[in-house]
Amino acid sequence: MKTMRAKTAFLGMLLMAAVAAGSGNPATVVAALAGKPPHVLSELEAVVGPLHRDPTKWADAVGPLYRVSPRAGVARATVELAIDPFHRDPPKVADPSLRHWDLDFLSGREACQRLLAARFPRPRELRVDNRRIVRFGDLYLTDLDVDGGFRLSWYDREPLFAIPLRSANETVKLVEALTAVANAGFTRQAVVAHLGALTPDPGRNADVLRTETWELLYEPSGAARPQRFTVSFKRPLPARELLPRLGVQRPAVRSGDTHLQSRTLFDLAKGISLKTGYWLPAAGGYAISLGVDPQGLIETRERLPGSPVWSADGAQIISFDAFPAPSIR
Repeated sequence: MKTMRAKTAFLGMLLMAAVAAGSGNPATVVAALAGKPPHVLSELEAVVGPLHRDPTKWADAVGPLYRVSPRAGVARATVELAIDPFHRDPPKVADPSLRHWDLDFLSGREACQRLLAARFPRPRELRVDNRRIVRFGDLYLTDLDVDGGFRLSWYDREPLFAIPLRSANETVKLVEALTAVANAGFTRQAVVAHLGALTPDPGRNADVLRTETWELLYEPSGAARPQRFTVSFKRPLPARELLPRLGVQRPAVRSGDTHLQSRTLFDLAKGISLKTGYWLPAAGGYAISLGVDPQGLIETRERLPGSPVWSADGAQIISFDAFPAPSIR
């Protein structure tokens, strides 16, 4: 019933926005964005007007795009494109997906905030650099210094500032839970006991567990032991907390892909693991791949075939992926 009332209220606000003040009214733009946030460039242009991306110019082909007054009511647009230049030729991508966009408006903050609240009845207020940001679903409204001005933003992945901080005590508990699950061989029983109940996701033939700071994928659905166990950390986990629990003695970071874009932890003291045949840590009969954030890593003088080596000091884990290694099945 509450959901129906919220939808009815939003439709009423949408109608008012459409007829009250014409194409120059920020509410008209915001109503369209709230109804269906654009995920590709053509969808965004249908709302804010042409952004005149010229794929023959490299800066336009890869973005970001910076445009002033693309249409009446929109003061400025900043648009980041989601194109992988290693696997796609940006000039040949006619309608690229979007990674993030900001739209600035010089007026209409209160009216647009009411409209967004009707569409997303559970807003959450955030503070970033002492500036107020209100989250409405996947849209973020930021107060600008102009009276009545605001910025509306969207991200293809939840931004770090929107993810709650994890206390030191919560970090310790999470590390202890992951260690217990690993030592138990990543069994379903251990996962439920230490991390929480799993929910089936039929579309992916997997079970999932979602929290505010991390998400777990357990494949295949219903299995007593997984073929793949993956935790994605929306807020990174300090490597120094977890690595000693996994028996890593001399942690370092390497890249394992052709384009040297990934960053994965390994143990310089062990090289190739005799237990798994991999250079990854291992526990409970599984090899464990720990992906880390590349930001802030310092390259060392060590060298491996096909990859530089970075120091693991201060490394932040963004993914924990466990899979049965062939030699220990």
